[in-house]
Amino acid sequence: MLFRYKPDDGRNARQIAFWFGEAAIAFGCTAFAGLLDSWVSLRGALIESTPKVPVFGVGLTGSFVGGLLLFLVLSFFWVRFLAKEKIAQHLIEVEAEINKVTWPTFKEASNSSIVVLVTVIVLMGFLALIDFVFGQAFDIILWS
Repeated sequence: MLFRYKPDDGRNARQIAFWFGEAAIAFGCTAFAGLLDSWVSLRGALIESTPKVPVFGVGLTGSFVGGLLLFLVLSFFWVRFLAKEKIAQHLIEVEAEINKVTWPTFKEASNSSIVVLVTVIVLMGFLALIDFVFGQAFDIILWS
């Protein structure tokens, strides 16, 4: 369903968008389950004899089921949102533009970083010297 529109284009951008969205949804649903866990009526097990859920290691409580249902519903709508033609086309274009970028080599990036660091250190020294000179001058003018 995620790759209905132009299935061979923009796969990386679509998968990255999908997994980041799923991570955000999972985080929100665990927070929601924690909020539901503060309610005493949802804290206990739904069925007394149920063991812990194997993958998650938690009991089958009302707060866990509520968080899980919210996760499933939001994931369904997230996939449907990403499958829209306009959104898919945007992600395809994003990946095409990223592929056009010329990335610097390690040597170019490290040389540029060294130039930036040296420039910052020289500028910092110059500003510290000017600050000291002006501070001394104003001390002489104001207090002498």
